[in-house]
Amino acid sequence: MALHTTPASMLKESLDETLEAAKFCTDYKKVDLKWGQYNTGGCLGYPAGILLFSIIDSIGSYYRKNNNFQMEVDSKFESINADGWEHFKILNSKYFNQNLSANFLKALYNKFRSSLTHNSVLGKDTLMIPNNESIPELNLKETAFAMNKESDIHMLFIKELYHLCENAVEEFKKDIDSVVPTSKQGKNFH
Repeated sequence: MALHTTPASMLKESLDETLEAAKFCTDYKKVDLKWGQYNTGGCLGYPAGILLFSIIDSIGSYYRKNNNFQMEVDSKFESINADGWEHFKILNSKYFNQNLSANFLKALYNKFRSSLTHNSVLGKDTLMIPNNESIPELNLKETAFAMNKESDIHMLFIKELYHLCENAVEEFKKDIDSVVPTSKQGKNFH
């Protein structure tokens, strides 16, 4: 951790640190006896999810009320107009290249991000899976999010979400110096 005089320089470091911690959690295998009944060979999915969703939330927050930056949601071009779930519209931007509906974005925010961050649990009808190779019959190569429409179960694949965030951070860092100073956070940096 270094000393910073601008939020843009701090953000470049903090996003890289968060990604590094998320990578550790994603690559970790729970095989030690200390995990007891949870000795499944899975990753540290809960902290990885918290870290990765904080990256999404963070990048989205820098575009709040920026009407010059829009992404397509439900076949309409929209800005991020408020905090909370609207930050997740950033998933449909050039940084993440997803095409998720507003309802799906709200579900991700409420069932995964908020529940994990505030309650250390997942919301109802959710699955968090180390990677989509774990379920080859779904044929979801490189997909970070999925929904089983028959059972209304939302799925999150940690490894794929990590790669999605890794790419998004690299792309966002190219824009940080122009975006952050004009954002609410950048203007209010003390």
